[in-house]
Amino acid sequence: TSIAWHPIYESVFASGGMDGTLLYWNVGPKGSEDGPAARVPFAHDMAIWDMKWHPAGHMLATGSNDRQTKFWARNRPGAAVADDDDDDEEASEIHQDEMELGNHVGIVIGKRGATIISMQRATGTKMYVDQVRRVLHIEGTLKQISAVKKRVGALLERVQSDSEQRQQQA
Repeated sequence: TSIAWHPIYESVFASGGMDGTLLYWNVGPKGSEDGPAARVPFAHDMAIWDMKWHPAGHMLATGSNDRQTKFWARNRPGAAVADDDDDDEEASEIHQDEMELGNHVGIVIGKRGATIISMQRATGTKMYVDQVRRVLHIEGTLKQISAVKKRVGALLERVQSDSEQRQQQA
């Protein structure tokens, strides 16, 4: 939904998508032909509407429908990137999973979406609730999906326990 050309390197630009993904592109002769040079899958919770580079080109600001402004820094094009053993390609691969919610769809969504939005921000995942099937759809790394399932599972257990206590008191 937005694009910003780098102020110094004519072949470099950034683009922001409706899903909150931020992409860095290098389309020049030394650029990547297979797609974006870098991808930030969950840069924002919602659509990125505007972006602007710092005049020196070392930083990018993005604005989104999630009412956040974020600042991003990258290595200069052509600069060596440090090898990070923890940043394994498998660990950063995006997966999709679902979790059954039963009759507790409203609790996971929360008032005006507050619960699911805060959980997305805390875990770095994308989520939505399919109210017809009564499932939570989760998109993220395996580690992120595991964290979401643990949090939602604890929330559902707490709700179930409270419900059982009320039934026993009645």
